[in-house]
Amino acid sequence: MKVKIFPPRGCDRSALDERSWADLPEGSTVGDVLKLIKCSPVKAKLLLVSVNGEHSKLSRELKDGDVVGFFSLVSGG
Repeated sequence: MKVKIFPPRGCDRSALDERSWADLPEGSTVGDVLKLIKCSPVKAKLLLVSVNGEHSKLSRELKDGDVVGFFSLVSGG
């Protein structure tokens, strides 16, 4: 299945195509996306997760065409 991913700053984008889509096996979760983009557990604890614009948990199972975004709880200016 294909999922669009907007990874947080500093994570690995190499598994994503030029439009930020990734191929994932059926049954993948948001937590699996964090592993795919090599997001550290420390950084993951400081993120809010959105799937299709709705707040989501790391255990949420993804479906083909889902859009996953990560937002930092802390930002500087």
